[in-house]
Amino acid sequence: MCGGLNARPWYADGVQTDSREVMPGDLFVALKGDHEDGHSYLADAFARGAVAALVSESVDGFDQGDTRLVHVADTLESLRLMAGEARRRAPAKIIGVTGSAGKTSVVHALRKSLERVDRTHASIKSYNNHVGVPLSLARMTRASRFGVFELGMSGPGEIRRNATLVRPDVAIVTGVGAAHTAAFSSVEDIARTKAEIFEGLTDGGVAVINIDHPYADILVDAAKTLGHQVLTVSVTGAADVRPLRMTEHHTCTCLTADIAGTPITYKIGQPGREWVQNSLLVLAAVKAVGGDLGHGAMALASLEAEPGRGRTHTLNLPYAQVTLLDDSYNANALSMKAALRRLSLVPLRQFGRRIAVLADMRELGDDAKVVYQALAADIAKFGVSKIYSFGPEITNVARRAGVDVVACKSIADGADELIRDLRDGDAVMVKGANSAGLSSIVNKLLEQNDQEIQENATRVAGVANAL
Repeated sequence: MCGGLNARPWYADGVQTDSREVMPGDLFVALKGDHEDGHSYLADAFARGAVAALVSESVDGFDQGDTRLVHVADTLESLRLMAGEARRRAPAKIIGVTGSAGKTSVVHALRKSLERVDRTHASIKSYNNHVGVPLSLARMTRASRFGVFELGMSGPGEIRRNATLVRPDVAIVTGVGAAHTAAFSSVEDIARTKAEIFEGLTDGGVAVINIDHPYADILVDAAKTLGHQVLTVSVTGAADVRPLRMTEHHTCTCLTADIAGTPITYKIGQPGREWVQNSLLVLAAVKAVGGDLGHGAMALASLEAEPGRGRTHTLNLPYAQVTLLDDSYNANALSMKAALRRLSLVPLRQFGRRIAVLADMRELGDDAKVVYQALAADIAKFGVSKIYSFGPEITNVARRAGVDVVACKSIADGADELIRDLRDGDAVMVKGANSAGLSSIVNKLLEQNDQEIQENATRVAGVANAL
């Protein structure tokens, strides 16, 4: 596949680019990055059980003739060649997913929906960049019948390059908003860059497009210009795929929807309007690849959000039962508004409050002022009572919104103050850029919950023994 030179045959049943994740039997690909060089971790990869390694240079401590080494000119290009071969050899229907928010959630839901029908391979974590996409694709086995891949971007051209590698039969755009705006002159440019995914669609491919945003026409026109079939999706207006009736609860949503001419009634095991949108995108794609809508709907009913992406916890803290919404993985304009709306759906008990733990958003560029102005309006609209802020922008937004704000100097201090402040019936939502580290606050709250459960169990056991 790669035109590499190797002294002996070997067999590998996995591919890794991070030596820390190598399992016995893996092939290790030594990539050269801006800050790290995989060649420096060759010994670690072999110590963990790698059977061979792709390298593009000599490595101290290893003879050039070492039979475990495969010499290639460019290891990243070799990974892409392996990915292309995996795409060619598997008779699978492929779905590509991009958008400013909701990509990973849609990929997760699609995998759950399609694996009920046949063997399904999908991206893990957020493997959606110039390394993650070819790595995910290279791992797809011949036995796969469906493949689902997330395509992200840090600048123009990245989605096009990965879309032409993945060659999806169905391309989903979850939406367009102010994310990564520092790399673009306008949100319109972001929409045009997201539309690059349609350039990779196979002949007869289908574009599934959420149109509930001001830039939908850019996406629809781009797909139609390339001659692709378009399925439009809307939660609030006329579209090929839309809800007919809908009832929202704080733990789920029940609805009847028209999926491009097929009516179906189902339940989504996650709350929030954004999950209604996600579900419609999922079912539209399932129909487009010939999957079973019934199985897809059943999978949606049992969905559980991944950690950091909207997972709900009921915390039993000393003297307080609290609802925690863990949305700490990342944040942009679209996902921040969705998280605040989801917080507004949580029912409060007695004197409970809606508390948002928020950090400054990243990569907003020139649109930062507009984004934060809109966020102040959303905070007021969705009934937030108090904000624990991490960063000057969020602190200023909270003050403009007219809510009680605690400007935190550090994650540790903020976590301790929040725990002391919580009272019975509160609902807490944690949301911020991944680099802000708000997941540490979530982890501390969960640790407090586990400690309280353990202490209660010990007290109950002590009473039982006394009796």
